[in-house]
Amino acid sequence: MMHLQLRTELDLETYLEPSLVVCSDGSIHARNRAAHLALSPQTSISSLFDICSSRAETLRTYLIRCSGSRQPLIEKVSFDGQGGARDYRCFGNVLVPRRKSRPASLLLRLLPVRDARLVARAEQMRRSRAERHGRFAMEQADELRSDRLRLVEQYCFVAEALRIAEAQKQELQDEIKHVRADERERIAQDLHDHAGQEMALVLVELRRMRDAARGPARSRLDDLAVHVSEVGRKIHHAVVGGRPRIVEELGLSRAIEITAVWFTTDGRLDLSFKKKGTEPDSLPAALESNLYRVAQEALTNALKHALGARKIDIVLEFNCRSVSLTIADDGVGLSTEPQPQGEFGSLGIGLRGMQQRMNSIGGTLQIGPRFGKGTIVTAVAPLKPEPQQGAPP
Repeated sequence: MMHLQLRTELDLETYLEPSLVVCSDGSIHARNRAAHLALSPQTSISSLFDICSSRAETLRTYLIRCSGSRQPLIEKVSFDGQGGARDYRCFGNVLVPRRKSRPASLLLRLLPVRDARLVARAEQMRRSRAERHGRFAMEQADELRSDRLRLVEQYCFVAEALRIAEAQKQELQDEIKHVRADERERIAQDLHDHAGQEMALVLVELRRMRDAARGPARSRLDDLAVHVSEVGRKIHHAVVGGRPRIVEELGLSRAIEITAVWFTTDGRLDLSFKKKGTEPDSLPAALESNLYRVAQEALTNALKHALGARKIDIVLEFNCRSVSLTIADDGVGLSTEPQPQGEFGSLGIGLRGMQQRMNSIGGTLQIGPRFGKGTIVTAVAPLKPEPQQGAPP
């Protein structure tokens, strides 16, 4: 989730209404000039609770709700200021989410509410203006005032809509990157399975014809065999280039561990990575590539969708017949019941892609609730996959 980048009083001066940057515990980090003039301009204040004239528990509950919400929240709060207490409609947005023991940072914008003690005075002034300038001018002023309030409210919600749209744009860009990588790997696999094998058969036949030929024909067939061999070498390089480079250079376990560290580098999630068993010196390229992509997608889903998650546990286990990958988080979980294998039609493109990858190497994928709390992804792939009956060519 993306957050507004407001940190200082200079940033806050873009707002006309009183605006503050506060922590979810009520401490004040910054405020603009309008807030300084409206809220105790003669004294310095360090906490909202020092100037809150309404129930402190109401304000505390509101700040906690704002720190965990993706949408702006509105609450009526009273604060002491110049001329006494005054009611405000408070619009709250998350600037920086809560991280471990650090409270969240919030942007609060205060829109004044009519004070009941000033109603009589306002009514008297309204009558006086109506007598001097006429009822029509008074109605126009009221309409302008109402329009201004509506515009301020619309501005707040439009700004939030833009923020959400920007977050969705980033998610789409990430999805496009995954799709491009998948397409490159598919093309490389097709080259290996079809074009590469056909070139190998042609090369064998050419060599057989060369061995049986005599004179100039033998030399010509030898040149053709060398040319076909060179084409086969280029196809092999194209297949190798389709693999994730980090896997090719570091190996499967090290590539998954480094990728997991990168995903948790912002401190939002704690990471536990364990490798069990002995990793073979050489693993099938398709197994390494697909299992790494499954791990990458599972980590992406945990980071984006595991609400409330604080930790990710990864276990990569090798034995003589198979390799298994388990990725578990302690978030809210996908559902209260395990997802049956193969039924990922309603869970999005990413999960369907993970299932297809495991099917392509003869493996299995299970996604369901973790014991206690969270989601667990388990992928198991045989080291020597057996051909599947009825599998598509």
